[in-house]
Amino acid sequence: MNYGFISLFIPVIVIVLAILTKRIISSLIVGILAGGIMLAGGNIIQGVMLSSEHLVKSIATEESVYIILFLFVFGAFGEIMKVSGGIKGFTEISNKFVKTEKGALGAIWLVSIVTFIDCCFHVIASGTVGKALIEKTNGNKKKFAFVLNVTSCLLIVLIPFGTTYVGYIVGVIASSLSKAGINESAYGLFIKSIPYNLYAITMLLISIIVIIFNFGFNKTINPNTESEEVEYGGHEAHEQCEFEEKAQPRPLNLILPLTLLIATTFFFFWFTGKDKGTGLTGAIMNADFEKSIFMSALISLVITSVFYVIQKIPLSEIESHFLAGGNEIMPPIIVLTLSWGLSSIVQDLGFTEFVTSAMGNQVPHFLIPASIFLLGCVISYFMGSAWGTWALIMPIAIPIAVATNTNLALIIGSVLAGGSLGDNASPLGETAILSSTISEVPLMEHIKSELPYCLIGVGISTILFIIFAIIVV
Repeated sequence: MNYGFISLFIPVIVIVLAILTKRIISSLIVGILAGGIMLAGGNIIQGVMLSSEHLVKSIATEESVYIILFLFVFGAFGEIMKVSGGIKGFTEISNKFVKTEKGALGAIWLVSIVTFIDCCFHVIASGTVGKALIEKTNGNKKKFAFVLNVTSCLLIVLIPFGTTYVGYIVGVIASSLSKAGINESAYGLFIKSIPYNLYAITMLLISIIVIIFNFGFNKTINPNTESEEVEYGGHEAHEQCEFEEKAQPRPLNLILPLTLLIATTFFFFWFTGKDKGTGLTGAIMNADFEKSIFMSALISLVITSVFYVIQKIPLSEIESHFLAGGNEIMPPIIVLTLSWGLSSIVQDLGFTEFVTSAMGNQVPHFLIPASIFLLGCVISYFMGSAWGTWALIMPIAIPIAVATNTNLALIIGSVLAGGSLGDNASPLGETAILSSTISEVPLMEHIKSELPYCLIGVGISTILFIIFAIIVV
């Protein structure tokens, strides 16, 4: 029996289920089981066994284990820094110099230099600093929520080192490349795709224009929606530990760990790639990426913990936040591992061969990146998850790029751009919820106030994807 069509049908069903149920993990499990049963010719018991085998095989590789460990350790690293008093230190320093709304909003960009490791950490840290400044200057809270939101996921997804996004994105790309039979560096392609994440770049530019030229955003907040925000105020990622309130305000406690993280990351990039490439750039492009980011995160975590203990921060607080931070990153880890398993199954069903023969030169090449971007926008908006969208779309997009001879970096950029919309503009997006909570703007008011700018960003990005598809080989 020819399973080619079914290989395309299964990911589509997973996407539809994810949109309808808002449950990406459950939808992926359904897809994996359905694919395994089809591989077994309809035998349910054998199909479940095949599903398990594909899942285990896709996890049980050296690269996969390093990425999983990195994500857990990095989540713990970001959480531990919350007990250091570094956020309070930056708030006190900023408060001395900022006198206007424009300065308060600009401070969010400035603080991003030391809060870029994770979108939730950025929103909490930069939001804490920015909120004090906005209140001091009687600034526009809706505009503050917009800038805070945009500088979280949309800025961080463009940074190619030292973030939770990097390990996850490279893991998704690597698995998709492997299943499509492409022998290229996943990290190298990620770097090349950054200029093509056109939605993120466009929205960041729009946020800068909004700050400089003082555009839009009615300051009035509808009191009838205030009660809605109370429910979101309990979001677990917004909870601050009691010890943070007691810790001494020390900006160095944020600066030093992040400096260490960046330094060790580039050191291990160079160390693991120096025998494979010429110079620093050649070494980085040929580095053992998975091992490098795990080692840098682990060393940074250990040294930072010792640094905090010396300052009499209780080891019990550090251990508690280590576990809490690691546990917070478990949902993305599960999504990533399930997407690896699903990708493995659909490839064994003949997905690449089917796409190659069915699409080939049938679809106009100049429309493919824009179409993938818009599909990602729809999925991520209704799911509210960039990570989930990337896991669903990347294994489909890369074989399409191969089948149609479309630039891989451009296609990867279109996947990342489409997924980014969910966190930014969806009422289900974590950073949107966090931004509205910290800025004390009801969630739906925040979404409505930023929607015109987001739609402009989508429109500009779509046009640019068509243009780049024509001019980029």
